[in-house]
Amino acid sequence: MSELNHMHENISGIYNYCDRWCEKCSFTNRCLLFKREAERDIMHILKDEDPNDPTVFTKDISDSFQDTIDLLNEKMDDEDTPEYIDEEDFDFDDDDDDPEDKDFLEDEIDEDERPTAWLTEAKHPLIDMSMDLFNAFDKYYDIVKNKYPENFEENNTGNLIRENLSVLGWYTPQINVKARMCVWGKNKLAKTKSKLHREIDEELLNVNCRIAYTGIEKCIKALSILYEMKPELQTETLLMLNTAKKIKDVYEEEFPSVLTFKRPYFD
Repeated sequence: MSELNHMHENISGIYNYCDRWCEKCSFTNRCLLFKREAERDIMHILKDEDPNDPTVFTKDISDSFQDTIDLLNEKMDDEDTPEYIDEEDFDFDDDDDDPEDKDFLEDEIDEDERPTAWLTEAKHPLIDMSMDLFNAFDKYYDIVKNKYPENFEENNTGNLIRENLSVLGWYTPQINVKARMCVWGKNKLAKTKSKLHREIDEELLNVNCRIAYTGIEKCIKALSILYEMKPELQTETLLMLNTAKKIKDVYEEEFPSVLTFKRPYFD
């Protein structure tokens, strides 16, 4: 997929703002991530794999999670690499200069602030609850598929059970990844001294929080529909629904900007 990185029609980084609701998006033909996933689907067809098979489904989620970790590590490695700056471009002897105009030159990347350890080892109720939701869905999916196999047949389109399980399958892993990024981002923002870095970090934090919050809202809606549709599964559904609502409450309390922040192209 490396050649897609050089296709000029792509909107740089548009996927950083999206909630992965691709069929409602007007920019899929300009999105690198969408093209990558389309290629993944083609590979499933060529290998005669069922993307709804739990083994394939779980591997896709795992690969997506690892891709996110790799991209973050690559980004931070790039940030750690010093860039050449021509000092002639700056007049450091001008007494009228604002110190905050120069502090973006400072190296603020502290090893304790790097995201790798935070993403895998950070401890926070939001991370724990989102992981619980993800793990609960994994078991819930198997229960529903075994109990209602007819809903997973290839020709069974427009099925509400399958559609809402797809919503949960898409957003529960994303919410956990974003929760880790939000917790790390908030910690990093609190330590940031540079005005420029602070503005960038705050924007990234707001984006990640908004994406996670959008996913939580969609999960709550999907679980509410499943709760009404399948009374015999209400115990399992209610457990996940309560967890999702708690996650939503924590986001509103710790990241109140999720209620007002607007993502470019999407909100």
